[in-house]
Amino acid sequence: MEGSVWEASSYLVAVFGSIVLWISYALFGLITRRYKQVFGRATYSTLIIAAPSGLLVYTLFLILKATPVLDNHDIANGAQWIAYLALMASGLFCLVGVAKFAGVLRQVTRPSAGQSVFSPVPGKGKP
Repeated sequence: MEGSVWEASSYLVAVFGSIVLWISYALFGLITRRYKQVFGRATYSTLIIAAPSGLLVYTLFLILKATPVLDNHDIANGAQWIAYLALMASGLFCLVGVAKFAGVLRQVTRPSAGQSVFSPVPGKGKP
């Protein structure tokens, strides 16, 4: 009995953690979208918002694993591979999106001679 309680609570913590991480990346993507509006440069906000969707696939697998749906060992193994591959792809896409945004930030924060550090595009953003 104690093992099943421990297993169920670990699934709940993993599901909660995955959802919080997904929300965090979505908020980060919204922040990058704002940078795009202010500076008029591609910030890959769509990639940053969409990339962590593999976390949701992995979370769905954890939920299904805790139910009798995945009692068949062969189906459970296939689902586990799909979940882990989705998680890995999600992590790689997140890394690419953040790296591309970091490149945009480097361009914006290292001005050319005679420019201010943050020079918004004329007509964009708030005055």
